Amino acid sequence: MVETIHDNPHSRDILILSAVLKSVILLFSLSAFIVTIVQAIEDKSALIFSYFTILSNFFILITTIVFLVADVARYFGKHWYGGRLTFMIRFFAIIAITMTGCLFDFVLVPVGGIALLESYTSVSFHVIIPFLSIIDFILTNTIYRIRILDILLSLAYPILYLVMILVMSYSGIRWDDNTTAAPYPFLDYLENTWFGKGTYIGVFYWIVILLAIFLVLGFFYRFLQKKAKGRHFHLFR
Repeated sequence: MVETIHDNPHSRDILILSAVLKSVILLFSLSAFIVTIVQAIEDKSALIFSYFTILSNFFILITTIVFLVADVARYFGKHWYGGRLTFMIRFFAIIAITMTGCLFDFVLVPVGGIALLESYTSVSFHVIIPFLSIIDFILTNTIYRIRILDILLSLAYPILYLVMILVMSYSGIRWDDNTTAAPYPFLDYLENTWFGKGTYIGVFYWIVILLAIFLVLGFFYRFLQKKAKGRHFHLFR
């Protein structure tokens, strides 16, 4: 059953805020993807779309469009909410860009330098879109509650991504100028082996760590949603 708000006097204000945030997200997302597609054509390679962050931003783009349409429909009195399946996909993608965004902003940039922020697409995919999407998700999600089932199902997203990468890798595809067997060094099972003999700990342990982070972030967002319910926002019944 759809959980709707019937007693929120600020619901139209929330819809306006939601529409504004989603419109800005779409502006950066569409422009960043256009630049990415042009670069992929120039490089004659579509491997850029195998990166976890790019895929997560793609799902953010699609679900943002769906929920923006739902916001407009609700503003004009239509009872259409975008669908729980769309919400779940957005929730999975929010967890993913939270993880990759934090890793990029608080680990890679301090270590690798400000040069990592010189690319428009890099800033959009790792900083602007994640930040705005998180704010939008927390403040304007007035319909669907985050269930424990949603959090558990979120693990399917990184697992399916891993399966896709392994299928590509074992078929002979290589990244970083044909030098690595995965788009990320810590997933390179040829260099590091599954249980660790290389620069990084074994790929298996990295997978366990990342899945654990996914669960922690999922419960964190559920905690934020419960807290928002008891605050002055009154976004949740």
